[in-house]
Amino acid sequence: MNSLLQSGWLAINGTDGKAVFIPRYKKANPFSSSTVAMTVGSRMRKRVHIQPPDYKHPSGYLLPVRLKPIRDKEYKAGPFVAILTSPSGNFFRGNPSNFADIIQTGRRLGVTVFVLTPKGLNQKSDTVQGFLLTTRDAKKRWIPATLPMPDIVYNRIPNRMLEQQIREQNALSYFMSMPEIHLFNPSFFNKWTLFLQMKRSPQLASLLPDTKRWDPGEPLTAMTQNHRVFFLKPINGKAGQGMIRVIREKDGYQVTLQSKQGKIHHLAKNPDSLRNILSSFTQDKSYILQQGIPLAQYKGRPFDLRVLMQKDGSGRWTPTGIGIRVAGKESISTHVPMGGSIANTSSVLRSTFPKHDSAMRKHIEQTAQAIASHIEREEGNNLGEMSLDLGMEASGRLWFFEANAKPMKFDEPNIRKRSLQKLIQYFLYLSGFVFGTRKGG
Repeated sequence: MNSLLQSGWLAINGTDGKAVFIPRYKKANPFSSSTVAMTVGSRMRKRVHIQPPDYKHPSGYLLPVRLKPIRDKEYKAGPFVAILTSPSGNFFRGNPSNFADIIQTGRRLGVTVFVLTPKGLNQKSDTVQGFLLTTRDAKKRWIPATLPMPDIVYNRIPNRMLEQQIREQNALSYFMSMPEIHLFNPSFFNKWTLFLQMKRSPQLASLLPDTKRWDPGEPLTAMTQNHRVFFLKPINGKAGQGMIRVIREKDGYQVTLQSKQGKIHHLAKNPDSLRNILSSFTQDKSYILQQGIPLAQYKGRPFDLRVLMQKDGSGRWTPTGIGIRVAGKESISTHVPMGGSIANTSSVLRSTFPKHDSAMRKHIEQTAQAIASHIEREEGNNLGEMSLDLGMEASGRLWFFEANAKPMKFDEPNIRKRSLQKLIQYFLYLSGFVFGTRKGG
């Protein structure tokens, strides 16, 4: 097949199931027949009518696809990518704005992306019930649609509680069991598990702060004696919610709990009082204890790093961007929802390391690459992206705090744009379609 005719649009009639393919470019028709056999998505098989590039389909909504030959006179159309999330009535949960960005980037690059919930999955069918984004009349609308069983499933179930629901677990297990479907990032990470995984690496263990699992029944002697500042972090926490800071003072221990509602402060006079206060804050939730790190400062406030790691169009881990998060005036962490702010990465690195900021950036990227590769090996599942929270001292020493399997949107426009493009490139790599740079749709 002529390589210029490997992309175009597919339309499948919802009433009679008839399908047409419209090539994108006005070149010689490479097909020997006006109707060809196609595998659409991971398992739907269709006789597809080939139309000229100027054909106007009455449905008006065309699915961008690429074609590749799989057998004599038979082609595969795709890739079809499902963003998996949880249902909310007849709609879906998650971040529709983020999903829309992914879908529109995919459309420009010849990939159909749609939203899918477990409610729309019938394991015995070659189709699913999902949601497409339409932008007619410059208005974004979500429309329910019957779509092919996907080639790729991108797990964006929004929180751990929903991900553990029976329906969500059944869907994830099903997709993982299907060799023709590629699921990546099958679950959230666990802070304690990540610590144990990192500890097993001779190369990376030195990046770990002193970390222990919180047990209200055990004494805090080692942590309080060895570290003037330490934190309690929820094992399944997010965005700094529920984080607790303890500072050892002459007259006792200053304890600060951080939550969406604000901060709660206590003074514990002795270790027993400290343990009681911490127990009342943590209740029955799982926490880790972690050494406080003297972070480098920018304009008088501590900062840390958010590194977005993604696989590229060759399936290799590469850094997409480094974000800087600066702690707020009263914040105990740098998380933006908890009062932190964003700073320009180049400016911060130049200010902190004026003579070797480029070398420092390279060191951060290489360290992040090693961490991402190691975590994926330890997890034993296919991961396509993660964000890393790294601390940095004024000396340049790096520390590993956390990894997130489902990164939030980065607010830096350049990182955001690259992240969307790399995501689509990885979809194309996973599904076996060659990535190209031509735009359309």
